[in-house]
Amino acid sequence: MAALLMPPLRPRKDRVFRGTISHLTNLNDDELRRRYRFGKDSIAYLCNLLQDRLRRPTNKATALTVEQQVCIALRFYASGSFLQVIGDTLGYDKGTVSRVVNDVTDALIDIKDDFVSWPTDVDSINRIKCGFYRQSNFPNVLGCIDCTHVRIQAPSDDEPSYVNRKGYHSINVQAVCDFEGILICILSFPVSSLFIFLNCSLPLKLP
Repeated sequence: MAALLMPPLRPRKDRVFRGTISHLTNLNDDELRRRYRFGKDSIAYLCNLLQDRLRRPTNKATALTVEQQVCIALRFYASGSFLQVIGDTLGYDKGTVSRVVNDVTDALIDIKDDFVSWPTDVDSINRIKCGFYRQSNFPNVLGCIDCTHVRIQAPSDDEPSYVNRKGYHSINVQAVCDFEGILICILSFPVSSLFIFLNCSLPLKLP
């Protein structure tokens, strides 16, 4: 009776644990902004802001720090590259990068209303209107609006809706700011600017 031959087992790949990201100490503010779109003080502010949501519930020395997680996510946001490329660049596994980007994104969404909110009370609305009028002598302005295309990888669902007029895949992002440049509304949609205006949920009826 012939013996059943088992295929040789592939050697298990050793896990490599990375140290802290050295860019924050080795790069100046200009170099940090080119890579992360934020300077050292801004990154430190984000880390402090998100630390309760991102701190790992473990005492393991290999757990990612809040700073590492924020930097991984910022590099992904700033570059628009593939998860694998970000992982290879910073020295992390693709799966780790994916989990970190999701965690940091969820944490930012949790606190978005603390920083981006549409004015609803009369005092806030009048303050913004007066601010625009002092700057440009233009009455009854509540916000300045603009849109931009953010390049994305081709989605698997409804792919044609994300091809813009220049022929690449993107999400159309609309932002509104007040007279101080503070964001008061951010919306994102596929396809065109027309889609934004047809589906915009801004409260347009003002006192």
